[in-house]
Amino acid sequence: MTSRQCNRLCWLLVFLACSTPAPPVLAQQGYEGSPAIDVESYAVEAHLSPSTNGLRAKASVRFSALQNGLTSVAFEFNPQLQISQIYLADNPPKPGAQPPPPTVTSSGASRSSRTPEGEVPVLTRRAGQRRPSAVADSNSRVAGSDPALLSYRQGDDELGLTIDLPAPLSKGQSTSVVVEYEANLKSTQLYLLEGVQLMHVSEDVSYLLSLGRWFPIHRYLVDRATASFRITVPKDYIVAMDATAGPKESMGSEEVFTFSNQSPGFSGSLSVARYNVLPVTAGGVQVTFYVRDNKRDFVPPHTEALGKILELYSSKLGSYPFAGLKIAVIDNKSLLGFAAQGMEFLAERAFDASPNVGLLSREIAYQWWQNLITPKTGRDLWLKEGLAAYSALLYEESISSAEGFGRQLKETAVAALVHEDKSTIAEAYLLPLYSPEYNSILKSKGAYVVHMLRGVLGDENFFKMLKEYVYNFGYKEASISDLKQLAEKTSGQDLTYFFAQWIIQSGVPEFTYDYTTLRVKDGFRVTGVIKQDLDTFKMPVQIEIETDGKPEMQTVEVVGSESQFSVPTFGKPIRARLDPFHKILRISEDSRVATFIAKGDELRRLGEPAEAIAEYQKAIELNRRSSLGYYRIGESFFEQRSYQSAANSFREALNGDLEPRWIEVWCHINLGKLFDVLGQRERALKEYQQAIDTNDNTQGAQDMAQRYIREPYKYEGRTVLIQ
Repeated sequence: MTSRQCNRLCWLLVFLACSTPAPPVLAQQGYEGSPAIDVESYAVEAHLSPSTNGLRAKASVRFSALQNGLTSVAFEFNPQLQISQIYLADNPPKPGAQPPPPTVTSSGASRSSRTPEGEVPVLTRRAGQRRPSAVADSNSRVAGSDPALLSYRQGDDELGLTIDLPAPLSKGQSTSVVVEYEANLKSTQLYLLEGVQLMHVSEDVSYLLSLGRWFPIHRYLVDRATASFRITVPKDYIVAMDATAGPKESMGSEEVFTFSNQSPGFSGSLSVARYNVLPVTAGGVQVTFYVRDNKRDFVPPHTEALGKILELYSSKLGSYPFAGLKIAVIDNKSLLGFAAQGMEFLAERAFDASPNVGLLSREIAYQWWQNLITPKTGRDLWLKEGLAAYSALLYEESISSAEGFGRQLKETAVAALVHEDKSTIAEAYLLPLYSPEYNSILKSKGAYVVHMLRGVLGDENFFKMLKEYVYNFGYKEASISDLKQLAEKTSGQDLTYFFAQWIIQSGVPEFTYDYTTLRVKDGFRVTGVIKQDLDTFKMPVQIEIETDGKPEMQTVEVVGSESQFSVPTFGKPIRARLDPFHKILRISEDSRVATFIAKGDELRRLGEPAEAIAEYQKAIELNRRSSLGYYRIGESFFEQRSYQSAANSFREALNGDLEPRWIEVWCHINLGKLFDVLGQRERALKEYQQAIDTNDNTQGAQDMAQRYIREPYKYEGRTVLIQ
């Protein structure tokens, strides 16, 4: 047995050993191996000062001990927030009491991670690095300080806050700790996601997303609790929050907005601005938009899109799980979209005249796959990310032709293959949150694995399983093992092979096949062999035989490296096609080329042009006529002002396969821009006219060409990638 075969067999045995515990999960994912407490409720009072970018808050957390002799409790808390004091709710300190003195431990060099004004944030590979943080010395106090004040520690873990209790708690005993803190949130350092703000306070728009842990949270998105919030803001501001609104109180020049969640959940995200509050109905759900004046006209198209998404999900997954849905538009310095319980936060650039239905459908899906059902451990994150991403594909399928949906599947497959070798789905929780690798494996490959499971089960069983899964595990934790058991029960199949291959193991097959056509008594017979390189592989694979009449389809159980097939046909066979409906994630020559280009695109977005060009060159080595490869190299050289190299690359692109078709119009536009920069206006005008003559308006190409005919192009730096 080879080492590779041994490795795959070991993974299979690990999967079959149900008693094997999952390893602990990164704190940023919100899971712990053995929780010591159960939070019962949060009570948070926050005062926002938009004019001074200030936040002042007090959070009371009530919890019960899950073990005897509990002497300290741990929460997730953003270290940028400066703690002033911590105490037990039933033993507050005297006014003016001095807190314990903090000491500083250094675990690495601190650096600023601010996004320059006007720039769109970009996630980088550096997310999740540890940073220095303040630590209170639990053994020393200021002379005369109040003994009611509790000592605390913030160690190397950037989100960790450990509070020492004055006396051990016994199992089942409850108490409440109060944390008072403040911060200036004009331009926050980014502790969790490099390049993205999760907490921000300003006069234009403010937001505090629970992902940023702006109050002490226990087991983020795992430990459900009731919650109440009192948010104080100036009188002309509106607070949008993921909880039920209560009475509003007036306090001079300020107002207090109250919110509560009486059912245990994951409340704690809000935004504040001079909002227009616009209630509508979409897909049978009460939807409330929170938009500023410049976005008000875009509410109707978003209402229409939301209605279609909610109707589809209600039919496929079960009824929308919450009382209503709020949509709040924030700025462009945060995430493009963020799903909270019963609420969605969208960046300004994601809320325009034409709704971003791909983003909307994925974010809305998290209402089921994140807020209704919680993955039990980090190994189970596929249940959140993969099902949400595939739900978005279901929506694309509902509005697209078969060919259009096929293109979406190909794009998903390419995104999955970019980093497929970096981790298995089961281990992907160890990757930095929302990093390119995390997104590739858990979202893109995760979605394709769900699509393959649908192919194995069949549509009727698949959608029956999804509805039963939602019904059985609503407001509960679920594991991949739970979904596997349900899929097996619904379909009557043993699916151990499927989950072992696609969840526990890595590796994607590359199929080759040979066949022979034979004339038989009743027509023809096509016999052949399917080969692939994964020794333990097993999957049903469709093969289609095109004939001069009706095509014939057969499903072949591909097991191991070689599998035979034999397909009878009435009409004369013309050719055979393996997996014609893209039901298997697999490698092909075309996907290799596309994967190298996708890697190059990713590196360009990360500001690594030389590395990007190297990836594009790999694509060209596989396909010497790849117009897209040459075009991307041309863009990269143009951004570096290497104009001759850029011109050469655009010319090569025009002489290539011209796939996709928009290559032609955009090559001419870019050549025109290049000549304008070099002061060769007549040559530029000629290129712009050639662009217009294509009649291709992909991403506004015609308007762009007309614009530069009227006024010469001036260099603008990095460009947005055209897909």
